[in-house]
Amino acid sequence: MKHTLPLAALAAAVASLSFADEAAPAAAEAVAPAPGTIRMITEATFPPYEFRQGKEVVGIDVEICKAVAKELGKTLAVEDVEFDSVIPSLIAGKAELAAAGITVTEDRKMKVDFSHPYVRTGIVFIFAKDKPFDAEKAEEAKGKRVGVQNGTTSADYVREKLGQEPEMFDSPASAFAAMKAGKVDVVIADIDPAKAVIKGEPDYDISELLTVEEYAVAIKKGQPELLAVLNKVIDDLDASGKLDEIKDEWTAKAEAAAAAEEAAKPAEEAAKPEAAPAAE
Repeated sequence: MKHTLPLAALAAAVASLSFADEAAPAAAEAVAPAPGTIRMITEATFPPYEFRQGKEVVGIDVEICKAVAKELGKTLAVEDVEFDSVIPSLIAGKAELAAAGITVTEDRKMKVDFSHPYVRTGIVFIFAKDKPFDAEKAEEAKGKRVGVQNGTTSADYVREKLGQEPEMFDSPASAFAAMKAGKVDVVIADIDPAKAVIKGEPDYDISELLTVEEYAVAIKKGQPELLAVLNKVIDDLDASGKLDEIKDEWTAKAEAAAAAEEAAKPAEEAAKPEAAPAAE
């Protein structure tokens, strides 16, 4: 997962994501898009790139894909799926665009075509300050219980660089919760979700970057016209400064949403009925 911007602590937050291609679930049979519609497939737990506001999926990736749809004279329809289903679903024809903080890798480039990158980011250690992990001494994590989000480049890093299987979780937030509970020793995640989960957690910190990665929009292979439009839109957004505006706007909105969620927690806790004393 992807990001050089601070993120909000929404439960799924979180990267670079990035996602794995091995053992991905089978994608459903392709369905033709509605007339005048172009479909984006994502996994909406990665603010500020994609997250939910009520029933709507919003974020940086959504805005980029809306700009692509506008260039094509179409409207954008967004589908939210499990992270490791995004690329298989794209290949199966369930969508024309895939954007979910997808890290460009050589393996993925064999399966899909990527746009010009729109974010340069990387993955980091998340650790307890009394048990620090250093990016320059990453090998010290060997043999430790390393938590990652399922299907991410963080999982690939643990396998390839540390030579072991990681502990898998649905999101960086759930991996972080497991570390706080003593179930894993350290977490690896994209920097933005990593920043999100330690916000308000003074006993935890993140390392310098372990890797440098790029995020891009993916499309099914064999569509040079669509790829040309996609690259033009991203290049124009970048050159005009609009891309930075989109990033800043949705980072602020994601942080505000997270702050509101945090502020609501004490009231929710106070509203819970007290447990009745156990019968003797």
